[in-house]
Amino acid sequence: MRLLRGLAAGLQQAPAYMDLYAHSLWALLTVNRWLPLADPALAEALAAYIARLLNHDGITPRARGELSSVHYVLRENST
Repeated sequence: MRLLRGLAAGLQQAPAYMDLYAHSLWALLTVNRWLPLADPALAEALAAYIARLLNHDGITPRARGELSSVHYVLRENST
């Protein structure tokens, strides 16, 4: 859980490293799809932030794909 919180914070605080954070979040949630259930408030806030990122230009195609997957996992576990 601590890793998810750290990656979520890093994604927001260090936009220059978005690709790294996107990939790390993607890898973490691909292996641990249940993780958002441990902190629904964090998952909801992260999903909202990622949705805003996906609506903007300026992110690489790889980061966009990985963030889309992360967003899906977060949304899938919130219902």
